[in-house]
Amino acid sequence: MSAYQPGRQSREYHCLSKRERSKVISEVNRRFREQTGVKRQLERIGASDRELRHTWLRIRDAVMDGREQKQIEEDLDFQYEMFLYDLIDVVVSDMEMEGWTRGAKLLEIWSSRQPAVAPRYSAAVTDVVTMDWVLQFQRAKQVFDEIIRERIWTNDASRQRIAKLIKSKPTGALFGDLSLRVTEVDPSWINSRSCTSGTNVDALTAALGAFLLQVAIAGTVTARVGAVVTVSISEVGVYVKDSFDFNEAQFLGFWGHRDTPVNNATFRDWRAKFAKGGDFLVFSDIKRIKLTSPDLVTVTV
Repeated sequence: MSAYQPGRQSREYHCLSKRERSKVISEVNRRFREQTGVKRQLERIGASDRELRHTWLRIRDAVMDGREQKQIEEDLDFQYEMFLYDLIDVVVSDMEMEGWTRGAKLLEIWSSRQPAVAPRYSAAVTDVVTMDWVLQFQRAKQVFDEIIRERIWTNDASRQRIAKLIKSKPTGALFGDLSLRVTEVDPSWINSRSCTSGTNVDALTAALGAFLLQVAIAGTVTARVGAVVTVSISEVGVYVKDSFDFNEAQFLGFWGHRDTPVNNATFRDWRAKFAKGGDFLVFSDIKRIKLTSPDLVTVTV
């Protein structure tokens, strides 16, 4: 083995305080005994223990490298801890600068609540997102238009839900009341379509990411012949439903003046550290569409 050549680690070792050098020596001695089996005091000069002395010095360099790596990791941990303290303010401020006010508001609500993890949600939020705002975005408008154009409240999947909805209702009975609060209407939804988060981050992505457009209906039971029931659908309602949570693996971009990477786990760490952060369902208002001619739909109950 070649002779030991002192380098950066040696210089850093000799710059340590006496106390820190003592810690290093203790660790080097331990590793030296484990690796060589030599427990005696080495000769400080002469050729007899030269190779052992060089082995000891190489181990010392390795210990110094470990100290440096540990310090780097501790510095990174400290920086991350400090970023967690500022996380909500940083992300909210960045969103507001971009004009993403609804996303900022939803995050502020989440961070103000007691811990709650989906699907054990805290109270639903119904006063931040509106359908008129959502439909300003082309990808949402496209899905909405497909729902209306295809009249999905009459397809097979909707029929199965309608059958459950009106199962015990007699002829002439009304069903569905779209004037109710959206949280009261939602249990009677009959179909939905998903809207993607898009390829570019915008205000809609910041607030909702991917979400559902839910469909509910109102009408009348017009006829019953055994298990076959005909209903007249006179009104359709479409609304947003989404889960505001950070429970899946997802990268959320770079935030703050240092462009710190943030993902869902960052917010979970924040919740664990500060005992705040309540997941919730987001609903918009209901976009109500009165049908010019009611749709007659037959179902089997």
